[in-house]
Amino acid sequence: MIDWARLDQGIGDTAGQPASSRIRQWLIAAIQDGQLQPGCRLKEVELVKSLDVSRTPLREALAGLRAEGIVDSDHDGLRVRRLDWRDIRALYTYRGMLEGMAAKLAAAHAHEAERRIIEQLREEEANHISRGVEAAVLAGHNRRFHHAILQAAGNPFLAEGLERLSRLMVLLGKTAYSLGDRVEAIAGEHQMITAAIMTGDAGAAEAAMQAHISNALEARLTLLNMSGIGEMD
Repeated sequence: MIDWARLDQGIGDTAGQPASSRIRQWLIAAIQDGQLQPGCRLKEVELVKSLDVSRTPLREALAGLRAEGIVDSDHDGLRVRRLDWRDIRALYTYRGMLEGMAAKLAAAHAHEAERRIIEQLREEEANHISRGVEAAVLAGHNRRFHHAILQAAGNPFLAEGLERLSRLMVLLGKTAYSLGDRVEAIAGEHQMITAAIMTGDAGAAEAAMQAHISNALEARLTLLNMSGIGEMD
């Protein structure tokens, strides 16, 4: 049984949101938490009962997840989308191109205030790591760091592409911060990216970001190999 109450605590205040939006967030949280595994069938009757919701908003939420590529369908109904290793490599290759461009543009064009925000986030990350905060907190901070760089890049079309991509990242399950030896490495990579942005070295910022994403792919494949998720059929 999925512990929806525990997942709800991590989502935050959803008061005032449409029912379909709240359901979408619950399903996303269950996928990220590993309680809904890739390939898992999403049975409408069971979800209506366990979530204590009506069919209409549930169907709206599932339709939205299908449009985002998080859920797909087969002869047996809707399932959480399963990514194989080739899919994941392609996803990270695309991510490396987009995030590399974001770092390059941020280094070239960011306002001084935006550079300070990026540096502040990097310093906060170092403080979190020194205090031994949990992986979920580090993962959330990581998203803020990358988002700040994207905003500093100042390209709405690039932001749109990365937004679509980020929605698919939930299918990968647990964060690479769960790999103990990866935590310090990520901090070091973030420091190199930040240093290049702070000095306005666009080429170095792009290269540092692409190396960071390449290392993230290696860590991701390590996690998948350890868990068995994402194996080829």
